[in-house]
Amino acid sequence: MSKSIREPATLTEREQICLEHLRQAEERQISFTQYCREQDLKFSQWYWVKRALVRKGVISGRDKSDGDKRSGFAPVHVAPSAATACRISHPSGWVIECESLPQTQWLTGLLSGAIA
Repeated sequence: MSKSIREPATLTEREQICLEHLRQAEERQISFTQYCREQDLKFSQWYWVKRALVRKGVISGRDKSDGDKRSGFAPVHVAPSAATACRISHPSGWVIECESLPQTQWLTGLLSGAIA
């Protein structure tokens, strides 16, 4: 990752802290996920900060220490539905389609990263 880290003009304090965590994980030659687990950091909170660093071009989008491992999620293929009341898509490519509007609490949890 060190070859792909570029210092931008401005980073938030949280982004600077995340960048330091990423550097420490790289030095230890472990994935960021494993680093967070070992340091008792909540990965879901730091994931969004890491994504902001990717969007800003500070780091690459792929954690090299993770190798070619996948997230553990299995691909899901759903038969087309006649109507979709709600469609949520993420810049990384995942899409969630619901036949009815989801509960506000569920949607808030999803967007805040609280739902695993």
